This record gives sequence, C-alpha cells and structure tokens, in this order.
Amino acid sequence: MNRFLPLLAVAAFVLAACGSPASAAKTSPSPAGANALRNNGASGQLVQVNGQMLILTGPNGDTTVTVTTTTTYTKTSIATLADIVKGTCIVANGQKDPTSGAITTTTVRISPKTAAGCAALGFGPGGNPGATPRPTPPAGATPRPTPSGLANLAFVTGEVTAVSGPSVTVKPAAGANQTITIASAATITNTADVTLAALQNGQCLRATGPKDASGNVQATSITITPAGPSGTCTTGGGGGRGGFGGGGGNRPGGSTATPGA
Repeated sequence: MNRFLPLLAVAAFVLAACGSPASAAKTSPSPAGANALRNNGASGQLVQVNGQMLILTGPNGDTTVTVTTTTTYTKTSIATLADIVKGTCIVANGQKDPTSGAITTTTVRISPKTAAGCAALGFGPGGNPGATPRPTPPAGATPRPTPSGLANLAFVTGEVTAVSGPSVTVKPAAGANQTITIASAATITNTADVTLAALQNGQCLRATGPKDASGNVQATSITITPAGPSGTCTTGGGGGRGGFGGGGGNRPGGSTATPGA
C-alpha cells in the first residue's frame, strides 16, 4: 500500500495546480503593464538634432529621441480669436449652461482642414493627435460617476461654418450645427503639420512613442509646443514637466541649443 502513496501525492498536486480557471483569472495585472502608456514618450527642450536622433533636456537630464520616416510632426502655436475663420477645424472645451444650454469655451484648438475633412481630428477633451485612444469599457460595465463640477462640461469638434465676434458656429461630423461662445480669456492654439526640417534647437517638444530599457524614445509623433509664460518649456508628458532653460552643455555630434531659436 505504501508504494501507492507517492502516486496519490502527485495526483493531488496536479489537481491543485489545475484549479478552476476563475481562480487563475483573479491574478493581479503587472504594474509595469498598467504604467506602460503613462511612461511612454518624453518632453523637454530640444538641444541637439543629429540626423534622425534628437536630444531633449529636462529637469531629469537628457533624453534621446529617435525618429523614422513614418514619424509625424505638428507644430502648436498661440493663436487669437481672429485666427478662427470659416473652414477651420476646431476642437473646443468649455461649460454648458444648465438652463439655457449655451456653451462657453475656455480652451480652443484650431487646425487647417485636410482632404479627409475635420473628422480626421479624432481626439476628445485633453487628447492629443497620435495618442493611444482610451479603451472602450466592456459591455455591461457600470459607468464611472461624473466628478463634481464636470457635469456641465462641454466638448465641441468639427468645421467652423460661421463666425460673428466671439460667436462661432461649428458643423460636427454628425448631427446638427452647434453655436459656441469663445470666452474672452480663452486659450486658443493653432496646430499645423510640419516636417523634420522645422525642428530647431531651443524649441519645446513633446515626443510620443515607446521607451526602451535605457529610457530612449522611438517617436511615432513629434509636437512642437509653445514655451511657457516665462519662456521656459513646460510641456507635460512622459519626460515630466517643469521650467528649464536651454544650454545643457556641448554635446558631441551636434550643435548646442540656442534658447528661443
């Protein structure tokens, strides 16, 4: 009888290891996987362009960014109400009056209309062109409650069809036209496609793309962003944010930064 005991022990071990799939499914996801998107990309001041290699400097030092022939480039610049004209593509965030339904926007982003129209914008509040879209919640999932103060948040995107002072009429990709009012203190920016040749030392950049183990970024998109109020780069993203000037010392294989160039 004793010679069967080892076999019984092995059988019990196998049954335990092959427990119910439900138990195995409860394993917590890897923290690295959860933070993968957040840790992607980098931002900072451009201090060197050497072919397809860029060096960005920030509060935590330098970051090497590599671009390819498929990397896209955009430039965001400060705009005014006068830049919002008929035929412009617009993305506007603001508040909707709960009584009248009137929308007053405080953040406006405009860009030229492309061959694909304004529907090609394809990003929502706070989003960025080229960014990974948020995953769709599974069917039957309970929606998150709306945070306090955001119940009347409004988001309008489409093509500008009419402008009368601060009143702007927008034609969305679907549905009826919407008329919005641009607040007098609204932040208005203009985004346009550019090429690698537009990059200059001293510019503030945001690079979107995966990081390798050394922290280097393989950029799928590059955005030139305006400097902050004090003239320093305050772009947010994978490389962090903060005020920092140019310089960074001489770097072999390329020129040094010229702040404000």
